[in-house]
Amino acid sequence: MATLPDNESSPAKGLPRLAVILVNYNGWPDVDRVVECLTAEPEFHAGRFQVVVVDNASRGPIPDRFTSLPGGVRLLIRPDNGGFAVGVNAGWRMAGSPWLLILNPDVEIERGWIGQVLGRIADYDRRPAGSPGIVGFGLRNPDGTVQGSVGVFPTLVRTIREQFIPRSRRKYQAGWRIRPGRVDWVTGACMLLNASMMASVGGMDEDFFLYHEEVALSRTAQDLGWSVEYDPGLGVIHRHPLQDRAISPKMRVIIRHSKLLYFWKHLPGWQFRGILGIVRAEAMVRGAAARLVGNRLEARAWGIIRSIADGFRCGHPVRGREVLRLAEDADPGRVPDHRGPFRHDPAGRHDAGPDWRKDGSECRATTISPLSASSWRRPPSC
Repeated sequence: MATLPDNESSPAKGLPRLAVILVNYNGWPDVDRVVECLTAEPEFHAGRFQVVVVDNASRGPIPDRFTSLPGGVRLLIRPDNGGFAVGVNAGWRMAGSPWLLILNPDVEIERGWIGQVLGRIADYDRRPAGSPGIVGFGLRNPDGTVQGSVGVFPTLVRTIREQFIPRSRRKYQAGWRIRPGRVDWVTGACMLLNASMMASVGGMDEDFFLYHEEVALSRTAQDLGWSVEYDPGLGVIHRHPLQDRAISPKMRVIIRHSKLLYFWKHLPGWQFRGILGIVRAEAMVRGAAARLVGNRLEARAWGIIRSIADGFRCGHPVRGREVLRLAEDADPGRVPDHRGPFRHDPAGRHDAGPDWRKDGSECRATTISPLSASSWRRPPSC
């Protein structure tokens, strides 16, 4: 397994072994609540973990808590919205810690939970065979029932079969089929990442704007020899999973693009051609049905999905923020936003802005410090 370059082989002196990363867009109340819980833990005051909040051009004022940051809490303001993968990569590079805990802003954690995570990390570090690359923890619904968080890698046959089961059960395996230990992939809502693994794969794939990026990360990590594991013994409440929400036209565009992109990058050509044909046919049929009943937004979304599929077929797929632009075009009645953030989810799931350019040069993002927060102005876009 590849290791970090010499200058990144260990965190800077004084940095804790764990960084908790929250990627935010217009979810400040949720972020504020989670940060309050984290900073109340004794392990935070002991300097055993830090908190990194990556904001991707949210609207409205920054909460008072973030205008006077305590030591151990860092805030990175993104100039625009590049997707969840970009936000995670930004937090990883900023943190410098050897372990990263990715949390959705809409999770609820119990008192003492972060201490248990630190205990798990100590166990992983002592493994003779080496630490895992990715660990997914258990998710629960607000009523206490188990929420899906583990899946198997997509294939053409599996994708076809999934169309005949309820949407709430398509993406994740049923709880009774999952056992602790090695799995194909885990959701990014509550996910522990080994920073050495992130360095070896180059971080999350920023071509994915929203969804399937954790699937792609798990596949690439395993291809390089890292393990992906599931540990239901540690869990959090996740309040707004996608499978429980209605799909908007904009979200439909994003999801279909992510599926096509995953097949294009990670599966044999015949399977990609199969899913491409299915998506094109679906777009034609469902687009025509939407026009027939006068649903202009759905018809427009399916037309955009067909154009995305045609781009893949011609060898010119859209990537990253280009997908955001097309998704927003699915709703011509939206409020214009020239910064370009994607506003599908008030909980801030999978929203972020660009960080470092592909060539490694740094965009002009701003890190808020206690002294500069009150006079902060949004930096220009890269």
